Amino acid sequence: MKNLPMMVLKFWKTLAIAVAVAALAAIAQRATFAAAQDVSATLDAAAKAMGIGDLTSIEYKGAGSAYNFGQAVNASLPWPKFVLKNYVADVNYSTPSMRQEMYRTQLDGTPPFGGFTQIQFVSGNDAWNMVGDPMGPVAAPANVAEWQLRIWITPAGFIKGAMANHATMKGKAITFMTPDHHTVQGTLDAQNLVVRTETWIDNPVLGDVPVVTTFSNYKDFGGVKFPTMIVQTQEGNPFLELAVSEVKPNGAVAIDVPSSVRNAQIPPVHVVTEKIGDGLWYLTGGTHHSLVAEFNDHIVLIESPLDQARASAVIAEAHKLVPNKPITYVVNSHNHFDHLGGVRTAAAEGATVITPASNKAYYEKVFAYPHTLNPDNLAESKKKVKVEGVENKRVLTDGTHEIDLYVQPINGHNDAMMLIYFPKDKILTEADAYTPPPTPNAAPPAQPNPFSVQLYDEIQRLKLNVDRIAPLHGRMTSLAELKVMIGKPNS
Repeated sequence: MKNLPMMVLKFWKTLAIAVAVAALAAIAQRATFAAAQDVSATLDAAAKAMGIGDLTSIEYKGAGSAYNFGQAVNASLPWPKFVLKNYVADVNYSTPSMRQEMYRTQLDGTPPFGGFTQIQFVSGNDAWNMVGDPMGPVAAPANVAEWQLRIWITPAGFIKGAMANHATMKGKAITFMTPDHHTVQGTLDAQNLVVRTETWIDNPVLGDVPVVTTFSNYKDFGGVKFPTMIVQTQEGNPFLELAVSEVKPNGAVAIDVPSSVRNAQIPPVHVVTEKIGDGLWYLTGGTHHSLVAEFNDHIVLIESPLDQARASAVIAEAHKLVPNKPITYVVNSHNHFDHLGGVRTAAAEGATVITPASNKAYYEKVFAYPHTLNPDNLAESKKKVKVEGVENKRVLTDGTHEIDLYVQPINGHNDAMMLIYFPKDKILTEADAYTPPPTPNAAPPAQPNPFSVQLYDEIQRLKLNVDRIAPLHGRMTSLAELKVMIGKPNS
């Protein structure tokens, strides 16, 4: 070999490498084929054990407990618990589509926020709620992906999704990716029954939220085995506990997409600006509002709600109203996720978050959570959020403008609510305690809202000279109207 020409040596060397690579590729291909056969055999065994080979739809009913995600009474507690008096799910695996109906009450039997009944639909790329009296469909395009996932984390849905989406397997753990790129993992027991599924959803506050559902106490329903106990957690907190009492294989109702919601798109963010005081603007145009206050060399943003889209539009409007000044502070009214969802966006601009002191440790923890499913501005900036907690009162002032921040409980809703008072303009801003009716001069309710009564009592206790109220929901109103709505005589 030493005397062979260099070109010949190179040829044999290249050939040897090519043969080795081909051999390795063949081994890998055989291993992949064997693994695919193993997954297919396991899924077939599971489908047979569960009796779902010919299953196209399923209806199941039950009762138990549901939890109000992101609405903890204080940041250290789990989500509030509801009594789930009746639950019905209709799942069609061919469409795919799902109808979920829940009749919930507070622990004392009173209606929760949004009323007793919650009905949600998803079919293909359309999602909608049934709301109102009489009920009618309202498009919910932002919920399509999450509600579709509900289908694939049911026991039969998991097996059918794994069969259709090139699942992989390690031990008894099976993983597949949905067509819209959500990872779903599941575990089978020794009887080839699905006992656990896990997936991840994006949340503006928590980032990558693990959704873990466990299934136990399987029983036979017309040849289909289905769990009679379903427990789900989200971010490790209880979310659903369902005791299943009735199952109808291939008995789900047909789900037709109403023409009013078909192909609905997420509406663009709309910000309406109104100047309500000296260097003070009220930003509305959606379900949740904000205020912009101009100080000598910076801006104070009151509330950055919902999500990055809303927050970005509000921040852009703030810079348009007050050019060439940074947002130094963002004041957060309380820890409920609809009011906290856009705070990360303001923090990405370098704003210090001001919130009730009881939220501080929780905010510092969750603001550090990974956001890989849908990286937001803060995740991409890699900034550490600065959080300042207020115990009782905090005054922001530049010598000319002043904002007084008070932390007060609204019993039954939140243990630490921020009341924001602008003494120069006699304006109070609050969240959730009082949302005025859509039009002025409406008749007061037969029973005053206890949150609104508490708000009025706090205004009196703090001796605030309030003329107008700029609520974070609803329209601009007055203290006089609040008094009428809670049955207090105007004097």
